[in-house]
Amino acid sequence: MKLRPFRRPRPLPPLSLPVRIVLLVLGWLLILLGIAGLFLPVLQGGLFLLLGAALISLVSRRVHGWLRTLFSRWPRGWKRVERFRRWLHGKLHRE
Repeated sequence: MKLRPFRRPRPLPPLSLPVRIVLLVLGWLLILLGIAGLFLPVLQGGLFLLLGAALISLVSRRVHGWLRTLFSRWPRGWKRVERFRRWLHGKLHRE
């Protein structure tokens, strides 16, 4: 198997302030739903926690770094999270 050299992804351009505020509020709401989902059998707690953290990671570099270290054991999962982040950022960003 041939290893590909590590290439650093391009940094994402900054989002506008109203979009960042909406992402933070929505991300925290999803995290709260995820915490409730850990105790309620109807909600998928882990999924809501992951989506909330992915939304907040668009705004916060610290959360992005935390997610990156969390998913370092699962590179396929990290690729999915990163693909979701870049897709969502592309939809939200306007120049």
